[in-house]
Amino acid sequence: MSVQFVGDVHTAQEILFKMKQWDNAVAKMDIQTLTDLCQQDVSVFDVNSQLEGAAAYKELWEQYSPYFADDVCVYRQDVKIYAESDLAFVHCYSKVDRAEENSLNLPWCRTTLCFKKTQGKWKMVHQHISMPRAIV
Repeated sequence: MSVQFVGDVHTAQEILFKMKQWDNAVAKMDIQTLTDLCQQDVSVFDVNSQLEGAAAYKELWEQYSPYFADDVCVYRQDVKIYAESDLAFVHCYSKVDRAEENSLNLPWCRTTLCFKKTQGKWKMVHQHISMPRAIV
């Protein structure tokens, strides 16, 4: 995975760590950790839905959970992290697939994540996932 940092490198590394926590929670289908990584007023624009709030985000993952096997992994490419002292955003391509990449032949999604540091903790405040017109 290639990663480019713009702005505060230390902060960008903290955000990269948060993303890895999120990816590991997806792989384990740890819905509580996924929810805990978000601010209570998180907004999510997913491929087929739009929702507000951590409770709604948790419900979305509960709907997804039956479709996840034990051997899933989050893949990312072309990661760019823009970071300042208390606000950061990321854009990249990502997909969730089996640990043996491309076993399900899933497309890459465009991903934007926004993080805000509140009371010393980074939390996701916005997530936007969309499908490109052409497969990357």
